[in-house]
Amino acid sequence: MWALLVMVVFQNAGSIGIRPKRYTIEWMQANRERERQENTNPVTRYLDRRRTERGGTWIAQYALPWHPYWLWMHNTHDPDYPEFYLEKPESPHLHYEDYKRMDVPFTAPEE
Repeated sequence: MWALLVMVVFQNAGSIGIRPKRYTIEWMQANRERERQENTNPVTRYLDRRRTERGGTWIAQYALPWHPYWLWMHNTHDPDYPEFYLEKPESPHLHYEDYKRMDVPFTAPEE
């Protein structure tokens, strides 16, 4: 187990401090907007909603980190996309409860 842990840390040590734009808060919001417009993955959202209706179910994709840069990307913004600005990140993809607001865009309100 120790060797596996050391191997993973050693392989990922080269990416420490790298902040890819695709994991910024604005890009994640833009991705959610694209998924909303295209209505991608409606079956998965339906199944996730059904699982939670049946009882207390922990769905890992809504709680676990989903990219290797999550330690230092928690509050990284991209100034190129101010229309998707958020103070802090939400879920990276459409949540199963987002089906209630599929007609509302994820863009920030105009000031």
